[in-house]
Amino acid sequence: MKNFKIIITTILMLFVFTACGKTENPIQLPQREDIISIGVSDGEKSAFSPNTEEEAAAFIDAFYAILSDMEMSNRESITDAPANQDYITISLNCDDSVTTLYYYKDKNTEYVEQPYQGIYKPKTSLEEKITEMYRIAEQNSPATVTFQAVVLESSDTSILAEPVEGSLESDSSDQFRIPNEEGIKLHAGDVIEIEYDGSILESYPAQLGEVYQITLIEQAKADSMWDKIPMVRVKDKLYYDTGRESTVEGRCGNMDGQITSTVDGSEIPTENDQSNFGSGFGYQYGSEANTIEIFMNDKWIVFECREET
Repeated sequence: MKNFKIIITTILMLFVFTACGKTENPIQLPQREDIISIGVSDGEKSAFSPNTEEEAAAFIDAFYAILSDMEMSNRESITDAPANQDYITISLNCDDSVTTLYYYKDKNTEYVEQPYQGIYKPKTSLEEKITEMYRIAEQNSPATVTFQAVVLESSDTSILAEPVEGSLESDSSDQFRIPNEEGIKLHAGDVIEIEYDGSILESYPAQLGEVYQITLIEQAKADSMWDKIPMVRVKDKLYYDTGRESTVEGRCGNMDGQITSTVDGSEIPTENDQSNFGSGFGYQYGSEANTIEIFMNDKWIVFECREET
């Protein structure tokens, strides 16, 4: 009987110590009223909760209810992000803070991980809500149009390019001025692909509505760059575009000459006052030796004499 009491006492003590040693770390969420939007991202594409007030409130309520009703798993969170898992980042966005969670599935079981806090199992599936967010994002994504063009000149702020033959953009204009917000390093003759919203502004050179991305498709070959550089022949000398804008101030208003004819952008001008980028531009002899400065697109561009090869 004494041994039986000792066994019972030992079992009770083990139960007490086990219960006391078990820790519960409930997920830490911001207050529902503080959340203004929810975002998800798998690293390649992102989506957000609906942006209309009524739809957003209902969606966030449902999403928040799922997060608030989860049970602890027997797993621990010991890293900044889930290891060896293809996860989706969930962002609970408030006015002055963001709470980051990670969602993933393992053996068909859904998990939500809060770094160093815990790993939880939703009682109601989150997958449907996340899929809905991506579906809404795809429906609301702006239309995109792409075309290829050959770079005529480039700077850290803008690119002058000629659409490739046969493109729809070439029917609108033979030259496009494109913002170079990322400062892509390009050279005359490079072939680029431009992704934009499909709208073309009435100007010359033409401009695009909103440019989403510029990608270098093909670099100019060293032996073919010469015939891609904008150039002009004046008094039997060939001047080529340096890509530099003149810094001369208070210049004379009289032109020393005008470009009266043009050839294709792939050709070298053979006649005086002829260029391979257009006609009608006035020019003045530059302040630097062997240079002329051509007034085009409301700028004075420096052209420098170069020996022909």
